[in-house]
Amino acid sequence: MTELSLSNLPLPMSVVFGMIAGGVYLLSCFRHRHGAFTMMDTLILVSLMGVVTAASSPLLESADESAKAAVLQKNLRVLRQQIELYKLDHGDQMPLLFKGEFPQLTSATNAEGVPGPRGDQFPYGPYLPGGLPTNPYTGSSVVEPTETFPPIETKGTAGWLYHQPSGRVAAVLPNGID
Repeated sequence: MTELSLSNLPLPMSVVFGMIAGGVYLLSCFRHRHGAFTMMDTLILVSLMGVVTAASSPLLESADESAKAAVLQKNLRVLRQQIELYKLDHGDQMPLLFKGEFPQLTSATNAEGVPGPRGDQFPYGPYLPGGLPTNPYTGSSVVEPTETFPPIETKGTAGWLYHQPSGRVAAVLPNGID
């Protein structure tokens, strides 16, 4: 799933808004007069584009931050719910972390938690058929083990931290851990 953010667009949205405002002004000039485009029109157009661009930039950055926070909360909730569902299906066993992933959540499993192809012998899951969700702040879906919960620190570039004994997950944030 591709996520929308200001950093991966060819032009910042604030500039696009400024260009739209300028286009609307140009259309209104050509629609209401039959004369030439004057120097005053040029100054008004450039000023209008500058004001709209400057005014919309902080609003869009705030919206981008809000969107990241909402996606993070949704992805964290999905991850926690699927771990709980796995525990219910497997007699309170926690899914095992293997090389930064949860094979028991992304594949079908049997009653003992052994992954395999979906069928009569592997009737449970997959709980996350699309793979592990991505942390929008780190851009990573890698899960790192933690010895304590709540976690104190992260060692790598993980998106999530997992405490195996409790089955609890936390998100890695730019300024710490959630």
